[in-house]
Amino acid sequence: MTDEEQQVVNLLKAMVQIPSVGAKEGQVADLIEAYLAPEWQAGLIRRKRITYAPGRDNLVLTVGDPKAKRWLGVDGHMDVVDAGDESKWEFPPFSAHIKDGRLYGRGATDMKSGLAAVIVALKKVAHTQLDHGIQLMATVGEEIDNYGARQLAAAGYGDRLAGLLVAEPGNSNVDAAERGIIDYTLTAHGKAAHSSRPDLGANAIHGLFAFANAALTATAPLQAKDDPILGHATHNIDMIRGGNQINSLPESAYLRGNIRTTMIADNDAFIQALKQAAKTAVPKGVHLSLSIDSVLGPAAASPDNALIETVQQARQHVGLDRGAVAYRTGITDAALFYHDGLDLAIYGPGNDTSHETNEYVTLQDVFDSVKVYKDVFMNY
Repeated sequence: MTDEEQQVVNLLKAMVQIPSVGAKEGQVADLIEAYLAPEWQAGLIRRKRITYAPGRDNLVLTVGDPKAKRWLGVDGHMDVVDAGDESKWEFPPFSAHIKDGRLYGRGATDMKSGLAAVIVALKKVAHTQLDHGIQLMATVGEEIDNYGARQLAAAGYGDRLAGLLVAEPGNSNVDAAERGIIDYTLTAHGKAAHSSRPDLGANAIHGLFAFANAALTATAPLQAKDDPILGHATHNIDMIRGGNQINSLPESAYLRGNIRTTMIADNDAFIQALKQAAKTAVPKGVHLSLSIDSVLGPAAASPDNALIETVQQARQHVGLDRGAVAYRTGITDAALFYHDGLDLAIYGPGNDTSHETNEYVTLQDVFDSVKVYKDVFMNY
């Protein structure tokens, strides 16, 4: 193992061993700053911490000429999802155990491996002369509602970027786009009564059924639209809650839905369809209330944009095949920083074990990614 490879393994292990489940991202930022201390102390890397909440700091690192006209943004999040039932893991989820060339742990794939790889690459290029700037953003709260990216975007950190590289895992794909998202809650309010006397009450669950049918019908035409980059939008009702016992009419009930949008079946169109569905006829005595809980728009750059091509050439330079260019059905921080004309590439080490028990990353994948990132940082 080379010195650089050992550095990325050590950094990744230390990151995974921090259980940053919607918290403690500041400790990950501490690790990064400690690793890069020689560079920022020498003025080769500039750093700034932007606090979201106590113990939860975004970290922004820049290299190159502060007055550079061309800036590459690099994004990676420091939080992870819950490990679930830890007894089902082969190794403790925050142990960062290595076996047969794989590092296991929560966040190993999503996405501390990508974050570690871009940090090691940044350390290397900080010692070179660049004719452009690189702005690396390590964010908090991506897994919940992109809290950190929302904060940084609102503060203007995406405004000057010509390109954005998001180091999310992708099985060697080089993605140029991702769908948007809408999470919503529909609550039905009725009146409790004995089940043998429904005439004395109003069944809230029946109100949910009425809305569900209306909403799925109203959004069907939007789901039928085929976006040339992002494919078809989707709409799923994923949660239903209501009722207290079998012989009582429920006085309240709610459902939650998740929509993934595209550029031609966008958030505004789906929200309008949901609002129309919430006006549907319901049983007497029932009324509906709709809450749009979380919204993030789609981001779709051209599949042959300049950053995608830079990543592809970098892969070839380090002996890898060109990656498949696709799109993300899931979301990243990208949409918060996206603007017209932005080159976008979502590319990083990792596989399909994100959020799963026994999540892992292959170390060779991480080593290759460091090489690719260094090449991209130098040549974009």
